[in-house]
This record gives sequence, structure tokens and C-alpha cells, in this order.
Amino acid sequence: MERKTLLATAISLSTLSLSGLAQAQQPSGWIGNGHTSAYTLGAGEFELSGSLLRVDDTIDFLDLREEVLANNNRLTDNSGDLEGTRGDLRVGIWRGMELFYSRQQQDLTLKVAPNSRVDIANLDEKLQTTSTSWGGKFVFYQTANPVPQRPWASAALQVKYTENESDDFGGFLETLRFDANITVRLDPPQRFSLDRLKDDGWQAQLIFTHGLGDRLALSYWAGYGEQDSSSGTSTEIEQTSLQNAFLQTFDVSEELLTAGVSLNWQITPRLPLQIGYEYINIRNRDAVINSSSSPLVPGFLRGSNLNNSADNNHTLYGSLNWWISPHIYAGVAGKLFRNQYTGIMPHFNNPLSGSFSDITYGHLELTLGVKFAALQ
Repeated sequence: MERKTLLATAISLSTLSLSGLAQAQQPSGWIGNGHTSAYTLGAGEFELSGSLLRVDDTIDFLDLREEVLANNNRLTDNSGDLEGTRGDLRVGIWRGMELFYSRQQQDLTLKVAPNSRVDIANLDEKLQTTSTSWGGKFVFYQTANPVPQRPWASAALQVKYTENESDDFGGFLETLRFDANITVRLDPPQRFSLDRLKDDGWQAQLIFTHGLGDRLALSYWAGYGEQDSSSGTSTEIEQTSLQNAFLQTFDVSEELLTAGVSLNWQITPRLPLQIGYEYINIRNRDAVINSSSSPLVPGFLRGSNLNNSADNNHTLYGSLNWWISPHIYAGVAGKLFRNQYTGIMPHFNNPLSGSFSDITYGHLELTLGVKFAALQ
């Protein structure tokens, strides 16, 4: 709550100090949702888009899903499939200032391989995650822009708050095998879960954009942020020793540095192509790990090696859109992450999904968007 308050205060102060200094409205016909630049919407304008996210046998053209399963004995079958949706909204509130909000929901298939120590019934097969981010962008410098269709030089500060949370992932323990001679059957079966799956953080980025002719704009940015994440395991078994064996907590605080570059190319006035790259570096990671050594805890719940997870990420995105009308566009996009969701969804560094945190992953998107001026 304190972090949200500080971020809101920073946005308010920036709004007061930067209003009237610049008005770098994005060039006509350009798309801003999902793309990093130092341009903003004009006062009273808004851009709203919805996207479908997918990875499956048909769409996995880079065989990324196969990378998840390779050399990973915890997962099986179609683990790595992804289904999701995302909505993005940007609103121009004043000259050179806009606010934005994004919400994404995704289901990542994770089918756990059988375990010789335990029999599990009704084990979940999807990690269901909701992600939100919101913030503001404030232009503090721009050159003259006599032609609204052409790019120009502009610099902006962007501040955002992010939050990710996943539902508990678990099942029901039916049988525990202590050794070859001792087996305990639980009747009724007892629930266990991977829980406390959430993270939050903030980022501030300085962005500079300049034109490369009439149809090209290049953007650069660098930023700093902080984030906290948590995960853990627990069980409903009432027997104290077994309950303690399954009780684990994993809490991580870290800082991140970001740097990136993006390109917007108006192939034609109605056909924008956007590509971007961002490097994420995690530093000063402070992990408090209380892990169980009990052999009864299934391997996919063990988190003793979370400190060894990836500490950097390379992310790529690209999109191609078509303006169906002056106010409606549709397109296709793709995102690629060198080290899964490192620095993007920190709580994915948990015993289950953390087992492939250093694996390249990505997805495809189908997008439909609208852009209007509220005062038109």
C-alpha cells in the first residue's frame, strides 16, 4: 500500500511540474499501446486495445514449448502451452502527459510428472496469473513538430507500478511413502498447495525518441526499479510433523536496471511495424528461503535452488498492425523472453515454474484496438 501511495504522489508531482513544458503528441496514425516511445496521446485522446495470447502445438513455431520440457523431469505432456488475454488503455490528460493501465490474465499449462514418494489426486494443471500495471508518461522536452504525420525529437519520463498474482497450485495427497516398508494412506485425501504466489514493484524510465526520415522513429530508454516477490507451500494435514514438512516460504527483494531500443516504421500510413528490445539486469537480490529437506515433499515443490535462478533477461517484441479505419486497427504481435519471466513476473521464480526460469519462452498475440478523441 505504501509503494502505491509513493508512486501516486510521484505521478502527481510530475504532473504539476511538467505540465505545459511540452506537447509531444504521437504522430497521426501511429500506435502506442505495447510500444515504448517518448510520445504521448493528445489531451482528450484515448487508445484501447485487447489482445489474445497463445502458445500451443500449432503456434509454437520456434519450438519454445519443447525447450520447457527438455532436460526437465518435473514436467510432461503439453506443459508450456499458454492461453491469455490482455487489455491496454492509454488516456491523454494534458499536453505531453498521459496515463495508462494494463491488465493481463494468462493460464500456463504445467503438467507435473508422477512422483514415487506420493500419490496425488486432482493435481492442478495450469498456473493462472493476473498481471496489472499502471502509471504515467510525462514529456519534458521536444523539438518543433510542424508536420503532425512526421516523427520528431522528444524526451519523456515514465513511471509505473506493476503487480502479478497467481492462484494457488496444488492437489490432494492420497498416499505418502516414507520408505519401502512404511506407507501412509490419507482418507480423506488432504489438500496441499504452492501458495503466496505474488509480486509487486515499480519502475522509472527515461525515454528519448527521434525521427529517421518521414516514416521512421527510433527510441532509447534506461530505467531503474525495485520489486518484491513471494511464494511458499503448505498443507491441510493436521498431523504437526507432516504439516511442518510441507511448510516452506520463499521471499525475494531485488533491484532491476533496464535499457532498451525500439523502432516504429510506418510502412504505409495505415501499416505500422514496431519492434523493440530490452535488457533487464537483476541486482542486489535478497532472498529469504525456508526450504524443507523432507523426502515426502514432491520434487516440484522443492525450492532450495531458487538463489541460482537467472539474474538477467533479454526481451524482444514485434508487431504489425493495419488501420481498418481511421479509428480501428488490428494486428499480430510476438514476444520473446530469453530467461522466461525473469524481471517481468518475479514470483515465477518459485519451485514449480522456477525449474525452467533460464529457458527461452515467448508467445504470439492477436490484437484489436481503437483510438478516439473524446472531444471529437
